[in-house]
Amino acid sequence: MRTHQGYGNLKLTPEQQAEFVAEQPDVFVPIPGGWGRMGMTHVRLDAANEDLLAGALRTAWRLRIERNSNPSGKKRGPSS
Repeated sequence: MRTHQGYGNLKLTPEQQAEFVAEQPDVFVPIPGGWGRMGMTHVRLDAANEDLLAGALRTAWRLRIERNSNPSGKKRGPSS
């Protein structure tokens, strides 16, 4: 984590990242390069309020829980 520069990092899906960045571009920034294209996202901690940060962390946590419970890494669809 780059807290010395005022950033936290989240691992999101690219779609989730796009939503966060579109809604709060002053808070959420894709990490440059390939990591960012995979959903890795900087959070500007000084621009985030507690509720916004808590919601973003819950989103990343749910994604991690989903992927941990599905070792193949594939998203579970309605038929799964």
